[in-house]
Amino acid sequence: MKKRTIIIAALLFIVVFYFTYTGKAYQLKDVIKVDEANVTRIEIDTDEGKRVVDDKKEIKQIVHSLAKVEVKKSKELDPKFDQAYWVKIVENRKDAYGLTIYDNDYIKAFSFEDKKQATYTIVKDQKVDVNKLFSTK
Repeated sequence: MKKRTIIIAALLFIVVFYFTYTGKAYQLKDVIKVDEANVTRIEIDTDEGKRVVDDKKEIKQIVHSLAKVEVKKSKELDPKFDQAYWVKIVENRKDAYGLTIYDNDYIKAFSFEDKKQATYTIVKDQKVDVNKLFSTK
């Protein structure tokens, strides 16, 4: 009877831990560690063209907007999408992060430093207008 109680308690702990971990939402700034002051350039590629942002004020606006986006870890390896944005964040003239934003649903983050990649689901109640933020005008 004691052994059975221990097994049930352990399984309950594992289930609670699993759902707590997988359901947790993060802000993108907690996932990608970008020092806003060191960002010297942002490159944005879309189907409509390429846009390079060198202006500190505009860089600050984009980094600040991206930092607030809430995401959850995703197991999706190849998300379906209509519009994709490739964003390269350059810190001190060195590639820091590559982000692929699929519609307004997924973000794939790649760290150039440690060569690691992860996919995140954008929390549905976000008010980020990706088209406006990255317009190539």
